[in-house]
Amino acid sequence: MLTKTWDIFTWIADRLNMEAKVLCITVGFILFLGAGVTFEMRTIVSNLMQDELEKQGMSIASDLSARSADLLLTSNIFALHQLLRNTLQNNSNVEYAFVLDNQGQVIAHTFRDGFPIDLLGIHDDAVRRKELPGKALVRIEDQIIHDFSSRISTGNIGTARVGLHERNIQASIRKVVITITQTTLLMSVVGIFAASILTSLLHQPINLLVEATRRMSRGNYRQRVEVQTKDQIGTLAQAFNELGVTLHNKEQENDTLWAELKKKEEVLRTLLKTVITAQETERKRISRELHDETGQVLSSLMLHLQSMKDRPITGEMQEEMENIRSLIARTIHEVKRISRQLRPSILDDMGLFSALNHLCEEYQSNGSFDVDMVVYGQNTGKRLLAELEIALYRIVQESLTNISKHAQARNVSIIFTLTPDQLYLVIEDDGKGFDVEQHFSSDAYKEHLGLHGMQERVEIIGGILQIESSREAGTTIYVNVPLQFATEEKPDDKNTDR
Repeated sequence: MLTKTWDIFTWIADRLNMEAKVLCITVGFILFLGAGVTFEMRTIVSNLMQDELEKQGMSIASDLSARSADLLLTSNIFALHQLLRNTLQNNSNVEYAFVLDNQGQVIAHTFRDGFPIDLLGIHDDAVRRKELPGKALVRIEDQIIHDFSSRISTGNIGTARVGLHERNIQASIRKVVITITQTTLLMSVVGIFAASILTSLLHQPINLLVEATRRMSRGNYRQRVEVQTKDQIGTLAQAFNELGVTLHNKEQENDTLWAELKKKEEVLRTLLKTVITAQETERKRISRELHDETGQVLSSLMLHLQSMKDRPITGEMQEEMENIRSLIARTIHEVKRISRQLRPSILDDMGLFSALNHLCEEYQSNGSFDVDMVVYGQNTGKRLLAELEIALYRIVQESLTNISKHAQARNVSIIFTLTPDQLYLVIEDDGKGFDVEQHFSSDAYKEHLGLHGMQERVEIIGGILQIESSREAGTTIYVNVPLQFATEEKPDDKNTDR
C-alpha cells in the first residue's frame, strides 16, 4: 500500500512544473505542520482541562460535604436544597449535585425530572474499599459526566455527590482547534504568496538557462546567460557561460581538425587511386610480357623439342625430352593462368561481363562451388568506364577468392542490375558466414585485408559497399556505384537481360 501510494505521488510530481511543485510542497508542509500542531495542542489542552476538572470536582465535592454536615444533622432539608442549587449555579461545570444519608437514601438533589436510580450504585466499590472521596465516569444522554463523591465526615452521617460535565472542555478544545486552523490557513495563504515570489525569482533565470541550453544543443555555442545574482543560480549561470566558451573553442578546433582531416583524406584517396592505377598498369604490363615474351619463348622451346623428337636419338633421351616437353606445357599453362590473374586480356578486349563469365567458369571448373552470374539491364552497345570495370572485376575476384578460402560455400550468386544512372551488384553465398561487426572492430582486419581493399575500391569510384553476414547463414555483399560509360554519349535505352 505504501509503495503504491509513493508511485502515485511520484507520477503526479513528474507531471507538475516547478512552480506547482514549490507551491504544493509549501502548502503541504504548512498543512502538515498545522495538523500536527492542532493534534498536539488538542491533546495538551484536553489533558490539562481534564486534570483541572478533576481537581475542581474533588474540591466542590469536599466543600459540599463540609457545608452540608450541619444542615443534615439539624434536618434542615430546605437549606440543604438551597445549598445544592447555589453549588449548581456558582459552578458552570456542575451538571448535578445531591446528598445521601448514611443509609444511602437521597436527602436532596438538583434533578428536575426525578432522581436517576442508576447513579446510586456507581461508588459502591469505593465505599466498601473506603476510598472516598472517589471519582467515576457516567454517561447521561450521550454526555460523559465525571461523578465525584465525598463522605460527610461529621458523625459519618452521609455522602455528598457532584457531577461535572465536559461541555466546557469540548468548547475550549474546539476553540483551540478553530484558532489553530485559522492560523494554518492564514499561514498557507502567506506561504503560497511567498512560494510564488520564490518561484518567480527562480523561474526566470532557470528559464534563461533552459533556453540557452536548447540553443547550445543546436550548435549555438556563443550563447550566454546574464544572471546577476551571487547565489547558486548565478554560479550555475557562470559555469554555463564558461562551458559555452569551452565548447566554442573546441568547435573551432574540431572544425580546423576536420578540415585538415578531409584534406588529408582527399590526398590519401588520390594517392590510393594513383597506387591502384599504377598497380593495374604494372599488372597489365607484366601480364603481357608473360603472355607474349615468356609464352613465345616457351612455345618456341616446345617446337624445338618437337622437331628434335623426329631425329634419331636413344630411347632414354626420348623419354627425357618427353618429360621436358610436359614440363614446358605445364609451365605455359601456369604462365597463362598467372597472366590472367594479373590482368585478364579479355577484360581489355571484351569488357567486364565477358571477363567475369570467364572467371566464374574457372572457379566452376575447379570444383570449388557452383557460380551463377546474371546481368539485368546490360547495354550491349556500350563499354563501362575502364576504372569502373577494373574495380568491379577486382571486387568480384576478391569475393570469390574469400569464398573459396574461408566460406566453405556450395553455391554463389552474382547479380548485376544496371539502371540509367546506377549499377547495383549483389554477391551472395551459402557458406558459414562470419561476424561482420567483430571483423571490422577487432584487429582481424590486419590479417585479412581483402574486405577493406574492396571497400576502398568502391569508395574510390564513388560507391557504397555493405556486407551482411551471420554465423552459418551465408554472406551477402551489396555494391552500389554510379554508372559511367567509356564514352560521354548517353547509353542506349535498349537493354537486354541475361
